[in-house]
Amino acid sequence: MTLYLDYNASAPIISEVVDIMNKSIKINGNPSSIHTSGREAKKAVEDSRELISETIDANAKNIIFTSGATEANTLALKCSQKMITFVSSIEHDSVLKQNINANFIPVTSEGIINLELLEKIIRQFSKEKIFVSIMAVNNETGVIQPIENISKICTENNAIFHVDAVQAIGRIDISMKNLNIDLLTISSHKIGGPKGVGCLVVSEKVYSLLSPIIIGGGQERGFRGGTEAVNQIIGFGAATKYAKKLSLVKTSTSRDILESKVLSMIPSSFIVGKNAPRVANTSLIAFKNILAESIVIALDLEGYEVSSGSACSSGKVSESHVLRAMGLNENIVKGAIRISLCRSLNKSEILSFCTILKKVINKLSREKKII
Repeated sequence: MTLYLDYNASAPIISEVVDIMNKSIKINGNPSSIHTSGREAKKAVEDSRELISETIDANAKNIIFTSGATEANTLALKCSQKMITFVSSIEHDSVLKQNINANFIPVTSEGIINLELLEKIIRQFSKEKIFVSIMAVNNETGVIQPIENISKICTENNAIFHVDAVQAIGRIDISMKNLNIDLLTISSHKIGGPKGVGCLVVSEKVYSLLSPIIIGGGQERGFRGGTEAVNQIIGFGAATKYAKKLSLVKTSTSRDILESKVLSMIPSSFIVGKNAPRVANTSLIAFKNILAESIVIALDLEGYEVSSGSACSSGKVSESHVLRAMGLNENIVKGAIRISLCRSLNKSEILSFCTILKKVINKLSREKKII
């Protein structure tokens, strides 16, 4: 029996979403066609736009569907090229690699953006066009950033504010309107929807700054050419409606018990960001002088699927830039595994996992000493 503990990499698709997508396969029309079948497809796309907009308190017409979060981040950051750009040092690679001239804002040892430094630096460039990109929730640690405070700093200094909210939807409330967010990125498969679809949500004031990266027939208000992936978009919209069914916010008790067990059974373990505000389902646990890749493989053989940091890099396991940015010791950086829940675990499941994890760590420690 396999226990899937890697929700942050990709959520199990919600059963109701599967049912809705199966029915939507029968929609034959192209959303750009004006005949009956085309209008049916168009309506399905627009209905999904509405469902997503309700989740994030945004205008539905300002949602641009993409192939996923990476494309959405690319589209957002493209408009930063001619601006003074600031990104946090713990952003996803799809943000970090977009603008080679971006300035990195450091984080604390708990993984929280240095607000004082951000405000100080932005004020120095207050007469320039400024672009700021900060993720709402870190994909590796689960640490929640003070988006409201960051937004206030951006608003006061007339800066464009982009938020990668991929790991936030379904975990914490996000309101584009209340938080004055200019650009927001969401991914379907992180909330129980299908893979291969996401969106960039845009405020009216920044539309003039956008330029398409896929040029075609003028779909998505001209910012994303190509026929819309109707079936996936329908699944995406349905997932935003049913995301709460997964009860992510109710997993904190399981997460806390699991962490407590690990710390008591493996004293050398370390919970990354333990004292910071975190989403309920995520735990990043580090083990000194042991490679995370070895732990992940060993646990997989025992029937437990976890990950090492981000799982968005073609299966490769490398040192976490997030942990390095947090200033953690070298012997910890290489040995961190992420456990992300999609449901609450019972005490038996937690004990079984911790017992196996202890066995794996002890075995790897012995092997390292022998070598």
